[in-house]
Amino acid sequence: MKRFLCALAGATMFAAAASGALAQTTPAPMVMTMSPMPPASLAPSPGPTKLQSMPTSVAPLALDARYLHGARTPGGYRLTGQALVKDACTASKFAQFLGNIFPPQFNLVQYRRPGTMGLFCIQRLTWVTALPLNVTSVHPPRYITVRTQKGITRVPLW
Repeated sequence: MKRFLCALAGATMFAAAASGALAQTTPAPMVMTMSPMPPASLAPSPGPTKLQSMPTSVAPLALDARYLHGARTPGGYRLTGQALVKDACTASKFAQFLGNIFPPQFNLVQYRRPGTMGLFCIQRLTWVTALPLNVTSVHPPRYITVRTQKGITRVPLW
């Protein structure tokens, strides 16, 4: 029994030393916590608030868009088009911007294609076909807006 306890203590100390060495080499993960809400009687009264600019998405916007087309489908609508991106290793897709309610707004974003992560790509502007986006909607709007770095384009749904 004494040997077992000594072995267990040694293993525990070894594990603690190994995790301490590991903790020194890797950064601590970020933990998001929320403070508890104060009671309603102690809560501050809502005053004027200033709207802050939040990043719309992690991926950068495409430079420009062309041939944007919106078509109605039985379950909603479909968006297609082309985007101007920075190089041939970059693709484009539509990402919904949830900051507005009506009309629906979509960002045309560019991202690095997964198969080209280790490749060296020459920086030259290229038009690529954006991934089509199917949106389900009971009552599709008459038009949607698509945002790029050049500006916002209004696209009618036919």
